[in-house]
Amino acid sequence: MIEDQFAVGDVIDLGDASGLVEDLNLRVTLLRDASGALIAIPNSSIVRVKNLTRLWSRVDFTIEIAYDANLNRALAVLKEVGEEMFNDPEWRDRLLDPPEVLGVDNLAHTGILLRVWIKTEPLQQWAVGREYRYRVWCAFETHDIAIGRPQWINYQSSC
Repeated sequence: MIEDQFAVGDVIDLGDASGLVEDLNLRVTLLRDASGALIAIPNSSIVRVKNLTRLWSRVDFTIEIAYDANLNRALAVLKEVGEEMFNDPEWRDRLLDPPEVLGVDNLAHTGILLRVWIKTEPLQQWAVGREYRYRVWCAFETHDIAIGRPQWINYQSSC
């Protein structure tokens, strides 16, 4: 409390518990988790705090595309979807900056992993993330960009 790491209304992650801070006093912090359970945490046991909603929040969006998908088109679609959402009056006040398409983040047997960061107002990352994911799915369908899937190689024995 003295260090002002979190306040009532913040969403925090303490490692073994996370949720919305409903109340705090000198002895205890009360968290409401995603399932609705109220968790009482003695302040003396709090060692590390991740504040997910202080000043701003972020959607860390990743998606794997298939290796035979057009990578440059997929990156362009992610950027277009982000710009459209940023300019949409219904969503504009929730986004602090246009979504940032970071690019290729990993190559794996399931596909090419792409990453986008979306900086939002506090507590808006979940709604913004759901809307962005929906819009990406629709755009990928429209542009025939396939999602990644496990690659299998079958060997046949001649015996």
